[in-house]
Amino acid sequence: MDYRLTALAVIVVLLAAAVGYLAYRVNQPVKPVTITLPVTSTVTVTSTSVATVVTTTSATLTTTATSTLTTTAVTTVTATVTPVQNMRIASLDPACSQIIFTLGLGNKVVLIDTYSEQLLSYFNVTIPSNATVLTSIWPTPSIEAVVNASPTVVCYDLGFYGTSTLASFSSIGLPLVIINGTADRTFQQIEMDVYSTAKALGVPERGLAVASWMNNIINGVRSRVTGLSEPTVVFMGWNNPIYAPSNLTFIGYEITIAGGLDVVNTTVPWPTITPSQLIVYNPDYIIASNFMGNCTATLEAIMQVPGINYTKAVKEGHVYVLGNLATSLVEEPGPLSVYGAEVIAAILHPEAFGLSNVPQCVSGEWVISNLKPTLPSQGG
Repeated sequence: MDYRLTALAVIVVLLAAAVGYLAYRVNQPVKPVTITLPVTSTVTVTSTSVATVVTTTSATLTTTATSTLTTTAVTTVTATVTPVQNMRIASLDPACSQIIFTLGLGNKVVLIDTYSEQLLSYFNVTIPSNATVLTSIWPTPSIEAVVNASPTVVCYDLGFYGTSTLASFSSIGLPLVIINGTADRTFQQIEMDVYSTAKALGVPERGLAVASWMNNIINGVRSRVTGLSEPTVVFMGWNNPIYAPSNLTFIGYEITIAGGLDVVNTTVPWPTITPSQLIVYNPDYIIASNFMGNCTATLEAIMQVPGINYTKAVKEGHVYVLGNLATSLVEEPGPLSVYGAEVIAAILHPEAFGLSNVPQCVSGEWVISNLKPTLPSQGG
């Protein structure tokens, strides 16, 4: 999924745009954002909202726990709420797609991107046969393709595409559900994206159920690594220049949940760092996305970074490359990113998962066999 490059954050909002899969994601701090569009229904979810987490069987809602969903940003979702049975959804990136499918609305999708299709295939999810699949979404998805799919609502990742593309999409008059997405920094903010989207689409109880499901997995990971050592980590999205998300990103947060410490402490979330900085950080572990397309080539590219042999990660044999599934779980800020934290935790603390070791190339088959990720159960 090498498709992220940096986009500029503009106008009032200052929410960061994306760095392509080579740079992977945003290069600006998250700031509060409110988007107002000329549509009929507005749902605003603000900081420190408290919601009751529910599970649902048919139409009966059963309260099982109370979850506090807290975010440092304001999420505003604006959309015309179409009855679920008539809904036609265009999902423009994997963060949106994860939300839509975990809410049990995948059968309403009429447009999706190829990266989402690839990720969902690992979960044996079949994309609706009539859905348009976008083969490219950078720098913007095809507005013509979106219009031709005749959606009743479009899910838009503001953190990835930014505000200039948003202006283009809002001008065509399609109702939008806007998530912070790539600009999120914590699981709590991702949960707010889920809940606000679910509320806008008329299934708020499903959003709460997904948040509860996420928290169960997060708490399970935390319980495994509590009290263990806290190794230092650099996550590498490219080698020349070195793209490494800082501890201000959701990837940094995943590393924290996994019992590690993201040592990239720059003032911007998605920096490039020099080989000298990498040597100074001297991480215990280097975990990389599969940015060269295969593990061997990616490992060779990593080892070409000047001075990298001086790092503890190389000296101790702690350099790992994530395959497509593991990369998507770590790098896409949707509900399934909780499994990204679990992947990292297994690498840092294999003994906590009953593993003697983790392979240097973390394939999708390994993730499925050892961690057994699943989608939450939802009605359709």
